[in-house]
Amino acid sequence: MVYADNGLFENVIQITKLVITHSLNPKFMKIAVLIARILLGLIFVVFGLHFFFHFSFMPAPTPMPEKAQAFTGGLYGSGYFLQYMKVIEITSGLAILVNRFTAFFLLILFPITLNIFLFHAILVPSGIPVAAVIIILHLFLAFAYRKYYASLFTAVPTIS
Repeated sequence: MVYADNGLFENVIQITKLVITHSLNPKFMKIAVLIARILLGLIFVVFGLHFFFHFSFMPAPTPMPEKAQAFTGGLYGSGYFLQYMKVIEITSGLAILVNRFTAFFLLILFPITLNIFLFHAILVPSGIPVAAVIIILHLFLAFAYRKYYASLFTAVPTIS
């Protein structure tokens, strides 16, 4: 069962309505994309670096349910997967921060973002507020950069 904080979801709905009503205003979208890009980039860079350097300002992890421990234990047990994923997070987060190949790195990060959201929605519901923010930022940026994805959805591509 997913824990739902009504206040959080009401705020998300209000923010979504605000974004939709102002999405036709190019100045608003430019500022909103800049803010979302910086936030998402910082989230991935800081949490990616925290994996390697264990920053003291980050709170200690709370005990996880048994299924969540089994899942993370499997990732740690692979010996390479988490390190590989965190390097991708740091690299992609930096690229998003400096606005280079942003649409590409959003595409690279989407499976990680979706996994973060599903992990918290299903296994550790206490982290759903942060996971919801991450996926909302990611989906907003994907919407903002949608024109760069148009060629990916060509049903029958031609080779020139």
